[in-house]
Formats: sequence, C-alpha cells, structure tokens
Amino acid sequence: MTSPSEQAGESPRERLVAGLAQAIVEVGYARLTIADIVRHARVSKRTFYEHFEDKEACLLALYAAQSARLLKEIEAAIQHAPPGEMRASIGAAVYLSSLQSRPGLVRTLLVEILHVGPKGIELRRQVMRGFAELMRREFDAAGSGAALSPAIAMALVGGINELILEAAEEDRVDRLSELAGPVAAFVRGLMDARPPAK
Repeated sequence: MTSPSEQAGESPRERLVAGLAQAIVEVGYARLTIADIVRHARVSKRTFYEHFEDKEACLLALYAAQSARLLKEIEAAIQHAPPGEMRASIGAAVYLSSLQSRPGLVRTLLVEILHVGPKGIELRRQVMRGFAELMRREFDAAGSGAALSPAIAMALVGGINELILEAAEEDRVDRLSELAGPVAAFVRGLMDARPPAK
C-alpha cells in the first residue's frame, strides 16, 4: 500500500522534508529525533542518511523549501494587481496569512534556523535578500520615485521580520494577519518618502 506522499510522486528527500515539518508540529524541533522524521516520511533511517547528514541539514532544506514556496505565493498573488501600494498590501497580507496558517513551524523557521550555525545564518541571509529583491522590484514597478537601495530594502524586510519574531515570542502567531495594516503602512510610507527619480 502506498502512502499519500508516494501517490503524489514526491521524492524521498521531499518526503523527509515534509516529515520534518510534521514532526516539528507534533513534538517541537528541540525534542524531535531522526526516528520522528522518518516515521512521518515513511522511509527508513538509511534513506534519511542518504539525503541528510543530520536533522540540522534537513532543517536547512525545510527552511529553503518553505521560503521559496512563500515567495512564489506572494508573486502569484500580486501579479495581476496594479503596481504600487495595492500590491504591497496584498503581498503583506499573503505573507502574514501564510505564516499564520503554519503556527507550528513559524518559530522553528524564524528562530531555530539561527542556531544551526554559519550555514543557517547564510541561508537565512540569502532568503532575506530574495525578499528584499522582491521589494526592490515592486518599488521600481510603482515608479514615481527613486529606486530602493539594497540596504533600505533589506532594512524593510528586517523590520517586518522583527515584528513577526516579536509576535512569535508573545504567542501571537495565530494573529499575524493583524500586522498586515502596519506593514502595509510602513511600505506605503517608504514609497511616499522616496525622492523623485532622476
């Protein structure tokens, strides 16, 4: 009998990453073991070690996959909206509601990734740069002002991330969508404050 993952045609690696996500929700990242991951993935420990050195390596893969999925969700949601403030509001709402729908993973993906060491920090930085680049493209598409510098775009993404971290620390992940208004206002204020394009 095949599992739902097998029926969906997922590779063993994808199943392991999904298994880690399920195990995190079930027991939390700190307490989970390789046995928890392979139980959810319905593969052997041997298969795990064919793909990952340890659970930290699997966490890196989960973080990368979830971040890429989230970026695609935002891009898909805003693609038909007119450039400018409306797209920023839609993007913020999609980002926050997507995180809110995965409360069991948010703290792990935002906090535990920092404890994986240099690889975790570098991956997080790459992901943040990806979101900052999306912000830069959106500001450019909106026109009527100077381009957003990489540093300001990163500061914007970092500020949004800090609001989410604070909510996670205060057990408000189930209400992240409440931040959509402040985040949209922050983006709007930055758009309005740009000097005219030369």
